[in-house]
This record gives sequence, structure tokens and C-alpha cells, in this order.
Amino acid sequence: MGRLARFRHRAERGGPPAPRVARSRAAGRPGSLSSTLELANIDLPALGVTRDLALSVPTVAACRDLIVGACVQMGVGRHRGAERLEPGPLLTQPDPDTTWAATIAGTVDDLIFYGRAYWTVLAFDGATSEQNPEGFPIRARWFPYDTVTANVVSDGGAYSRLESYTVQGYESELPPRMVIRFDAALPGVLAYGGRTIQTALAIEQAARRFSDVDIPAGTLTNQGAELSPDESDEIVAEFEAARANHSVAWLQSVTYERTDISPHDLQLIDARAIAATDCTRLFNVPVAMVGASPSGNATALLYQNLDATLALFVSNAVAPHLRVLEQTLSLPSVTPRGQAVAFDVQAFLRSDPAAAAKYALDLYAADLVSRDEARGFLGIPTTTADNALQPGSVN
Repeated sequence: MGRLARFRHRAERGGPPAPRVARSRAAGRPGSLSSTLELANIDLPALGVTRDLALSVPTVAACRDLIVGACVQMGVGRHRGAERLEPGPLLTQPDPDTTWAATIAGTVDDLIFYGRAYWTVLAFDGATSEQNPEGFPIRARWFPYDTVTANVVSDGGAYSRLESYTVQGYESELPPRMVIRFDAALPGVLAYGGRTIQTALAIEQAARRFSDVDIPAGTLTNQGAELSPDESDEIVAEFEAARANHSVAWLQSVTYERTDISPHDLQLIDARAIAATDCTRLFNVPVAMVGASPSGNATALLYQNLDATLALFVSNAVAPHLRVLEQTLSLPSVTPRGQAVAFDVQAFLRSDPAAAAKYALDLYAADLVSRDEARGFLGIPTTTADNALQPGSVN
């Protein structure tokens, strides 16, 4: 005998008690995010999120892609004062097995999520000095953050606490000179943004669960005998199973009341928009660039405000990571004294053809650049064969 049938007999034997309501799992109080997640059977993870789990949130992946994509598009060079020098293999293809873009992408990704990145030195140039007995690095390979462990001494007053590095794939520990370590000025996103990312994940799960509900959310009201919580849960389960297998369900001594929930409520539009906006704040990315806003309608990204938005994005989200790369690659242990490494941010910001053309013409009119240099800014081949400029970059 099913639970609904046993419930009918019990109701006939006893007097009518106070009504008891068994709430369907798909129902919830509108406007309450905590109750929505609870009723959707979604639990926030107790532990911190991992990088792969964080990237499953579309907004997190979009912010990461925007920052990494901007970094790999920017040219990089070496200079001594106002003199531009040959960048050398370390700034063109440090890893012989992959490209500069892939190396920078992995480095910036680690800086974003963990606040630290590592390169292992593969070769030196042999220009010996007292500080660099083997010369300066000319080949290096990026290793993921979780494959490198820094070994330090316990003496906090030591001049340098760093003893060696343990790197996956190497049989022995590497001395500090064999590893280039990039330390971010800010902690990684996973160190302080775990709760925000967890909430975004929970909202996405709740929206998917509500979208998969075939039965309209509602309540079953007991019109007969008192039931235990287990019996009530079994009645709800049998009712949901009957509605899933058939278009109708037989009820006796139980009333069903449908709860009207709009598709907007089922998709948690407002909650997902707020979560997306909070995620963009973790990366300092302008909300308009990922189409997120607290109201659910992204602020318009128009041609008129494109330059300002792009400049804000570079200064707030990209520049902190570029500064770490520049200062680390300009250290005396990596670059000869007096030389420095810098990324060409201005060329990236002048990606708009009209703005780039005006910039080049203004510089040429002020006699600050030559005709060939102005053509190089615009990606037009130079008129002379010697000392040709690379199109699209500032030389």
C-alpha cells in the first residue's frame, strides 16, 4: 500500500487535525537568496574554491581572458634610458618549446589566481660577473604555480631566507639563481574571493535546478491525520514521481496549491547579475566589458566611451600585473644594470584606427617622430628597406 493510500485510511480513522503543509523542494520565498539556495538543495562549499572551479563561472573566465588577452597583445622591449635595445631571446621566445604569448599567458594567469608565478632558467648568456657568475638568463620556462615549492630557512633574521626550489620534473632542488619568481603586489583572487565565487557557483546551480523542474512548484496541504516529517517527505516524493510519469496525479485528503513563479524567478536573473558584478570587482574589470550589472542590464559599451573604458581596464586590471613582470625582468639578476624592461601599453590603447592615425599625425606634425616612425605606428610598411619598423608597434 502506497503512502498516499495509507494516509487516506489514517485520515478516515482519526479526526481532522490542524493542517500540515509539505513544501515542494522547488518552492521558495521570492526575493530571499538564502532560502532559494536552501530549497534548491544547494550547499555552499565549506572549503576554498580551486582555479578550475572558479573558471567554471562564466564571469570569472571572461575577466581572466580579458586580462591575459590584453597582456599577450602588448609588445615588450628593453631600453637603457631613451635608447631602445634589442629585446633578446628572453623577451621574444624564452621557452624554445612554445611561444612568448603562451609563456606570458601562464605567468599572468598564476599572478591573477595565486599572486605568484615562476620561471625556471634554462640557459645563461655566459657574460660572467661577480653577481652573475654564469651570466644573465636568455632562456626560461614557465612552470605552473602548484608545481614549484620554495624552501626557506626558519631564521627570520637571515639576509635571504630562500634556500632552494623544489620543481616538479627536476630530480634535485634548484638554487635560487635558477628560478625567476614573480611576486604580485596583491594577493591572488583565490585568497580573498573564494566566498564570492562560491556564491556565484551556487546561484548557477540553483538556476539550472529550477530550469529542470518539470512540475510547477507548489504545496501539498494535509487535510487529515498528523504525519511525521518522514511520512510527509514520502508523500511529496510519490506525488512528484506520479506527476513526472503521468500528466495528472490522484490526491485524496490532500490538496495541492500551485505556486506561481515566473521564468524570470526561475532563472534567478537579478541574483546572477549581482554575482557577476561581484566577480568583476574581484578582477577590477569594468562591468560593461563583461555585460554584468546589479540591475541585470549591462551599462552600454559605446564607441564614445570605448577609449575611456579601455584605459580604465588597463590601469586597474592589467597594469598591476604588467608592473610585476617589468620589475622582475628588470632585476640585476635578470637584466644588465642600467637596462629596464617595459611593455608598450600606449600602442595597445591606440588600437582604434582613427585615434592611432591622429596620434601619429600629431607626433609627425610636432617633429617628434620621423615619417617612417609615423608609418610604423599605423602598420604601414616603411619607405626605406633598412631599419624597417615592425607594423603596429612603437619602436
